[in-house]
Amino acid sequence: MAPTKTIVVLGATGNQGGSVVRTFLKDPANWHVRAATRNPSSAAAVEVSNLGAEVVSASLDSVSDLKAAFTDANAIFAVTDFWGAVQDPKVQQDAATKGIQIAARDAEESWGRNIAAAAAGVSTLERFVFSTLPGVSDLTEGRLKNVYHYDGKANIVKHIQSSLPELWSKTSLIFVGHYNSNISPGSFFAPAYNPEKDQAELEGATAGDVPVAFIDAPGSTGRFVKALVVDEPAGLALAAFDEWQTRQETVDALTRITGKRFAYVQKSVEEMAVASPFGLEIPETFIFTAEYGFFGEKVEGWKDSLTWPSQLKNKVEGVSLDKWLSEQDWSSVFAKA
Repeated sequence: MAPTKTIVVLGATGNQGGSVVRTFLKDPANWHVRAATRNPSSAAAVEVSNLGAEVVSASLDSVSDLKAAFTDANAIFAVTDFWGAVQDPKVQQDAATKGIQIAARDAEESWGRNIAAAAAGVSTLERFVFSTLPGVSDLTEGRLKNVYHYDGKANIVKHIQSSLPELWSKTSLIFVGHYNSNISPGSFFAPAYNPEKDQAELEGATAGDVPVAFIDAPGSTGRFVKALVVDEPAGLALAAFDEWQTRQETVDALTRITGKRFAYVQKSVEEMAVASPFGLEIPETFIFTAEYGFFGEKVEGWKDSLTWPSQLKNKVEGVSLDKWLSEQDWSSVFAKA
């Protein structure tokens, strides 16, 4: 019988990392799960520990912390969080001179470089899976240059590829789709009630017929990562999602499921930029999806580098978006109706 291998999971209490932890914990005969988190005493970390994971403390600001967490690792799953960086007090202090998006991007890139430096020294490492996003600035040849939450991750990948060839030879990339939860009540993209039209509205900077790659991140991410670690060779760039659906299809489904009226409303880039604390960050993301593809798959050369779920050796079963929508409580959207 082969000895148990160790996977170290960064961001172990988050959507992606938590999913990876739970997935590998279901295979205790083959995998020991070490969950790395900034605060091992948090309620989320305690929950992970109770599930059976080894929980260790590691700050992404500390290469020595990461090296300790990665000791004897056979696989590492790494994710960096731009939106978490936005809320970091040190990043907010840096934002006074740079602006919040650039400060958050720089922090994320620093974390990624620290992770890579620590992982590169692990002699037992067989697979490094990094959660990333397309490099919007590069793929659009500088036309869209304000999507910092994509570009920071892409810059980390470029650093690994150019500066750490041995680690790169063990690396696979996962491009995680649009979280279903991003449109749930109370979230950033949640539908808002319009009393004048008695309807809940999803907004975006493109037409409603643009396909979006949706994923139930807490459920499906781990299964995709396990496929990359266990079933597939290194070197893949996996577009990970459960289902394509346009925003018009989403509001139609919500109307059908709830019996309430939902609609998609297209805004101009300028309107969205003015209304957002992040300026062009979000509307340019919409434009990228519409004109270049959600994963950049409309870009010649780049599209051939992507692996699709249908191409995996073992199919990853996900939850349909309509089923997920039907399991959510949408009553708060109409609370002021």
